[in-house]
Amino acid sequence: MVGGRIDVQFLATGRVSVAANEGDYVYPSDVRIEHRTDHLYVKASGLAGGLQHQTWLIDYDLRGQEQVDHRLVADEVLPAECSSH
Repeated sequence: MVGGRIDVQFLATGRVSVAANEGDYVYPSDVRIEHRTDHLYVKASGLAGGLQHQTWLIDYDLRGQEQVDHRLVADEVLPAECSSH
């Protein structure tokens, strides 16, 4: 597929919800969970529609089971991603 998305499944109900899906050619590259607040944070970046580089930050509330914010940001102002090692 040309798009990347993150789905969340809630075991108590079996409900599946889309946590992040910013469009074609924009892929999740960093995913973090804040256990204290039960928020899932996703950084997604790539060539939106194959034309223009975009970086998005997405905030998904696991308790409320909904995306609460997504923002287009300048990639160069973000901290480094977690190492894969």
